[in-house]
Amino acid sequence: MVAGPLSDAQKHQLFAEFQRRLRSCVPWSPAMPYATELNIIGDSYHTLNVFPELAPSDAPVAELNPAERADSPGKQFRYCIRLHRAGRQLMTWYGDKTGSVIFDSDVLIPAIYQCRDGEPGVWNEHPWMSITPAEILTLREGSRLAKGRVVIAGLGLGHQLIEVSKRLGVKEIVLVELSQELVDFYLPRVRPHIKKRLTVLVGDAYQIVPTLSADVALIDIFPNYGGNEAATQELARRSPKIKKMWGWGTAALYL
Repeated sequence: MVAGPLSDAQKHQLFAEFQRRLRSCVPWSPAMPYATELNIIGDSYHTLNVFPELAPSDAPVAELNPAERADSPGKQFRYCIRLHRAGRQLMTWYGDKTGSVIFDSDVLIPAIYQCRDGEPGVWNEHPWMSITPAEILTLREGSRLAKGRVVIAGLGLGHQLIEVSKRLGVKEIVLVELSQELVDFYLPRVRPHIKKRLTVLVGDAYQIVPTLSADVALIDIFPNYGGNEAATQELARRSPKIKKMWGWGTAALYL
């Protein structure tokens, strides 16, 4: 069924709701509780851009000019800074809840895109990962568990790697990443922000993690948020030398 045009009353209601949200904006904090409606002061939302020479852009990923993008040598990954416009909604999620966030001014959101399967240099429309409030809040619960020797499966944009390295109880980190190209392209930009001893293992986490010993393993290798309980539990079962295991989008800690 195709919805018809909005009535004047519906348009007025939507505009009033939009204005209410803009008036309700509060400073961002990565420690703030999740809510299905988040209204954030844009000037308070700061993210780490490891390619500061790039200009931000809101153009489609395939149309970014050389000053707006950084591509890995094999054209498997494209990094950019998304210029997210004031008032435009971003989806959020946490557990079984979904919602949205808006900012009262433009914000800069680092993002990385993957190429389509078998088509280097032909980019998927949506980011593989971006540092949005949803990403920060859903990775936060895993990072808070980190102590001692920590295994992190999945480099992504390095957000969790950096946050875990800041924790006083963490002694060393072992990063497991499938893509050698991503490690070579992106990790050198992240390393200056890592405050603990780091070992990097390139390969399939499902094969490598069970051979490792650690106090905590944080697993972020899943294509989607949620529904990852069975895979995490099975990996934990096969990893007897890891004391605790957390998986992105899971509701339990596996021992």
